[in-house]
Amino acid sequence: MDECSTAANEAKIIEFEDNGEVSDDVVSDSENEDDEIPMMFKQSVLKNKSIFEKQLLESTEIDPSEIFEMKAKQEVDGESKELSMKMDQQILEYFGGDEDEENKLLKLSSQMTPLPGIEGIFKKLGQAGEGGFPPIDSIVTIHYNGYLQDEVSNEIVSFDSSFLRGKPKSFMRGQGSVIEGLDLAVGSMKQKEQSEFIMCPDLAWGEKGCPPRIPANAYIYFKIDLVEWVDSSAAEAFGKLPIQMRKRLPFQQVLEAAKSEKRKGTAHFEKQNFHMAMKCYRRALGWIEDHSYADDKDESLGQKLRLTLHLDLALVNLKINKPKKTCIHAADALELEPENPKALYRLGLAKEKLGDFESARRNLLLAKNICPKDPSIARALLALNEKVKKEKYVETELCRKMLGSTTIRETPIASPTDESHKSIRRLLANFINNPSEKQLEFPQGLSQNERNFLEEEANRLHLKFAMKPLMKGESICTVFKSA
Repeated sequence: MDECSTAANEAKIIEFEDNGEVSDDVVSDSENEDDEIPMMFKQSVLKNKSIFEKQLLESTEIDPSEIFEMKAKQEVDGESKELSMKMDQQILEYFGGDEDEENKLLKLSSQMTPLPGIEGIFKKLGQAGEGGFPPIDSIVTIHYNGYLQDEVSNEIVSFDSSFLRGKPKSFMRGQGSVIEGLDLAVGSMKQKEQSEFIMCPDLAWGEKGCPPRIPANAYIYFKIDLVEWVDSSAAEAFGKLPIQMRKRLPFQQVLEAAKSEKRKGTAHFEKQNFHMAMKCYRRALGWIEDHSYADDKDESLGQKLRLTLHLDLALVNLKINKPKKTCIHAADALELEPENPKALYRLGLAKEKLGDFESARRNLLLAKNICPKDPSIARALLALNEKVKKEKYVETELCRKMLGSTTIRETPIASPTDESHKSIRRLLANFINNPSEKQLEFPQGLSQNERNFLEEEANRLHLKFAMKPLMKGESICTVFKSA
């Protein structure tokens, strides 16, 4: 079992070094296996534990006091709080005796079920999950609390918690990015399952531990909630094949690998890891485009996936503010399906970012003709109209100054046009007629006159009007349906 260095204190304790794509937090391996902590130093650490922890862990994202005394301090919302608090109650029940010298986790493991086919892991099912088990190379997302027995007090203490950070942990199975016991434990779970595990030292940090948080030969107790998993095993297996072998495979196998890679990209996108999502989408697109079709059916399936991937790439490039690449992928999507509303909409947004307002308006109007009730398109047109008005005002003022005019304009920006009023009325009408929508947000940049008009129309239609605060002190107009 690999051991970790005491110098690696900024990492989350469950992790090992990985390839840089799965996690940014790593615990480096010790280069000298014979390196041991001198007894006097160890005694000094134990004697002055709180001071040592504070100095050594002050740069970590988890406060040292919370790492070692977390049970009464977790403050998270909803199910996470309920789950972690329930775990603490169980721990008090399990370890309420006076047997200070015994291995309490080893004793608890006798009340649990050994994991089939794996020696050294014991499991207790809490809440049953659904679906299948995550295979090797799948991307799993978990919430967890980690506990161990403290060397000094012999109490069970927390050493790491995703609940405390308020953010679940994602990793790819079988890549060595987390300790072996945690990887194997998650592999025995189903989506939405909640279970407890105790694992022996050989499947955790071994005989040397990971000072100062993990002592030598420590049994580890995890409470894990498997939030979700995404199967990317087909993509991983396909990606490891030589290029010439890939080209000889049946198209259906290539298609499944590309779909698997796309699912992996979507999982990254939903976690706002846009660059990794783009990498996955591009890889899947390349696999499809590099393979020839055997018949019309294969071609139809391939073109459909190509269309979806170009749309995904257009969107992710919008998110990272690369409008030129968005235009390229949106145009490629329109070659495959000339009246695709998503492609037209994303092309319109990209053109607006590039300052080509005429082209942006043309594409947004085409998208609106196809999806007349789509509120996103209507909001984009409204925001574009406002931006055009401001651009015209700036241009007019610049010309006035260049020509030496001294005329003072009392109202720098013109009143809202009839078209903007119509757009607001149209959005409100669609909102009222859509029972699934509970609130409607308008774009930033509305003039004061447009805000007043919107508020009047909302009151007339018996809707609630409010200014919803955003980051950096900004706010947007929002209307709500009355209860």
